[in-house]
Amino acid sequence: MEKMNKLLKSVALCICISLQSCAQNKNEIKNDTTNMEKIEYQKEGLEFSLKYRHKNCSYEILVNDMPVITHFGIGERSGLTVYINQYILKAGKQDITIRMFPAKSDENSFKELLDENSGVSIEVAKKKAPISPLDELNAESKGETIKWEVLNYTTPKIEKPTSHIEFKTSFVVDSKDINWKITGWSKSKDLRNDPNLRKEVETFYDDYKKVLEEGNQAKYLSLVNTTIYEQAASTPWDKEAETQIKKEMGNYATEKRNFLYPCKNAELKYFGNGKVVTLVCTDIQTFGYSPLISKTAKNMMPKAHTFYLHKPEGSNKLEIIR
Repeated sequence: MEKMNKLLKSVALCICISLQSCAQNKNEIKNDTTNMEKIEYQKEGLEFSLKYRHKNCSYEILVNDMPVITHFGIGERSGLTVYINQYILKAGKQDITIRMFPAKSDENSFKELLDENSGVSIEVAKKKAPISPLDELNAESKGETIKWEVLNYTTPKIEKPTSHIEFKTSFVVDSKDINWKITGWSKSKDLRNDPNLRKEVETFYDDYKKVLEEGNQAKYLSLVNTTIYEQAASTPWDKEAETQIKKEMGNYATEKRNFLYPCKNAELKYFGNGKVVTLVCTDIQTFGYSPLISKTAKNMMPKAHTFYLHKPEGSNKLEIIR
């Protein structure tokens, strides 16, 4: 049992933090799309991606002030790619923020400072979609361009050791390159001065946890309905996207799971220019991650249930937006 506890502690450091990449493995049921415009699928579309690398640091990477990558664990998590269409709400300038913090030296401590060896590099690219790796190679062999780099950025060298630092950059999306329409958090309420917000957020987290503990598929899908819709809408070349995402999320909701690592201390963090909120742990072992961490009988690797809440225009009720 002691060895197992140590194992669980260590794998907790490798938790997946993205609702889209981890908690959105969700049985297909009827989808409630009341008051949502029907997705108009197009045969072609551009897929935007962000590839990231880091060295000797913890970090957050935000697109339009929404987190797409967060890493506060041990070791490297580099050379990976995340797709960012659902964070692009309209054409024009897209802001990227990179926040760097000291790396974790072991499961119970962080280094004191960032230094000259600390850094993050990102590459943003766009490509025609859908296209398979084989088709991509064939196109390149014929001299056809199907992928374009739109941003290549490396954080400047840190001249003086510091406890944290932030860098900003951006790229531009042409109107002809975005053939989807999603609202996201653009019309949501500013939550920063809401006196009852902390209690409302904690209640939402308690309800979310209960839904997963009970395996209530219908309720779970209703909680992530907007996420499903906007993720599918931002992949307009795939007319089966909404059905597939909903099926994966539904399956995820019915897996038997146990919640671990109670987070004694958590804080509200605001994103989306104050229109989006989430809870993150401030305990050292799970620092920077969601207070909801679970594992299933099928998979011993713990997963953090990270989601982002907003209050849509005309509503005073918290909902999941990403």
